[in-house]
Amino acid sequence: MKKAVITIIIVVGVIIFGIGSCSYWYLNHTASGVRTVKDFKSETSNGIEREITVYNADGKAIMHFKGKFDISHSSRSLQYVDQQNRKHNIYFGDNTTVIVNELK
Repeated sequence: MKKAVITIIIVVGVIIFGIGSCSYWYLNHTASGVRTVKDFKSETSNGIEREITVYNADGKAIMHFKGKFDISHSSRSLQYVDQQNRKHNIYFGDNTTVIVNELK
């Protein structure tokens, strides 16, 4: 009976070690894993230090912010929350860019 318990403990330990090793490798040595860690850090600390510049069709900068931001995006828009907890939306059209800033 003691051998069975010891065997089960060893097997469980090996499984936990294997899962931990694979998780560490994935989170630190793959692009997807590094993005996952960055997303988690951004989510849990209300953003990360970033610089945002929006350009018009001619390449002229029309908006620039520097600070701590949490960003989400879709195919035609960019959304972020600034350090004052205001939400900003930038919508990209074929010939236009619309910027919507939350005011408090």
